[in-house]
Amino acid sequence: MQGLGLVKSLAERERELAQKLEEAQKTAEAKLAEARAEAERILEEAEREAERLAAEYAEQIEAEVRRIEEEARRKAEAEAQKVKAAAEGKLEGAVETVLEEVLP
Repeated sequence: MQGLGLVKSLAERERELAQKLEEAQKTAEAKLAEARAEAERILEEAEREAERLAAEYAEQIEAEVRRIEEEARRKAEAEAQKVKAAAEGKLEGAVETVLEEVLP
């Protein structure tokens, strides 16, 4: 009879352990799902941040390009004014020389 009690006790212990194992598996699955969701959230956040930074850098590059273009335009205009002033001076000199030669 004592052997039967031992078998029942072992069977009960086996059921308890099986239940604990099942609960542990469910807990592990829940934690895994939680971890996956958190990883997905972090990935999405990182992608948004990368897109934000790319847009920010594109704006900075665009602004720098506009600044360089404006600087080049100003320099070109200044150089054109210098060339024009020099050409006008030479033209005036040439006109005077022609007029001196033509008019007595």
